Amino acid sequence: MRLMDLFNQLVEKLSAAELSYGQSTEGPEDDVILLLMAVMDVDFETLNTLADQLVSVARQQQAHAMIEQRIRQQRPMCYVVGFALFAGLKFTVDERVLIPRSPFAELIDRGFQPHVDMGRVNRVLDLCTGSGCMGLAVAHYYPHCQVDLADVSADALAVAVKNRENLQLKDRTRCIQSDLWQHIHDRYDVIISNPPYVSDAEHRALPTEFSHEPAMALISPGAGLTLPTKILLEAADYLTQQGVLFLEVGYSDDALQAALSEVPFEWLEFDHGGQGICVFNRQDLIKYQPYFVTVLESHVA
Repeated sequence: MRLMDLFNQLVEKLSAAELSYGQSTEGPEDDVILLLMAVMDVDFETLNTLADQLVSVARQQQAHAMIEQRIRQQRPMCYVVGFALFAGLKFTVDERVLIPRSPFAELIDRGFQPHVDMGRVNRVLDLCTGSGCMGLAVAHYYPHCQVDLADVSADALAVAVKNRENLQLKDRTRCIQSDLWQHIHDRYDVIISNPPYVSDAEHRALPTEFSHEPAMALISPGAGLTLPTKILLEAADYLTQQGVLFLEVGYSDDALQAALSEVPFEWLEFDHGGQGICVFNRQDLIKYQPYFVTVLESHVA
């Protein structure tokens, strides 16, 4: 069987199943592309050149077995194949970490402009790093930067360590086990963070596929807003004088803005989809620290 014929066969099989997407893939075609990259052991560019290549019976059987796992377990394809693509890079993922799918990829691609001149950035912190995808992508594309990867989960950091080794970034990255700011002791030119921001009720309503991801990486107390607000409260203490924070809260952007109604949020726009990343300079974070405290005490916590 030709690879293109196998592709069409697998897409048809997935399309007939009741599945949810949105965890790095947007539909059956994306799932099958990842699957065939794994089965053929090639990258995306090479896969696109193999449409007429004949696929062995053994590889066909492997592909169908993986499709059955995707359907039967409603397990995200990235977990089935063991990797995800983010910012043009390949990252190992499993149930210890969220599957990379952040619009931060677009921010990294455009060098965080116009808010940051990456040529002047020396130190970056990726807080709540998970698989390490965001921080490691920064380290890969901006080789003059030192990047710290911080997460409360030792399991997640083990995945991040594997990814930094795969990308040969060990010399310019450091992994720190830290409950938010607990073990952070330096100052950074840029802090990026995609923390948990989903409420308990929202989490219970998510499709089955999301139950395979670690709940602690998704759920925040206070209707999803406590952890993002704590980050806003303390980030200024870990930024350099001209430092900038980029914080992602996804579809909780309206809820966070409503809870912090006195704060003039700047929400970024994206050409390739995604929402809910705000940007703050150190001076504004300091200005609103008392308000963040009040909100945490009275509304969120």
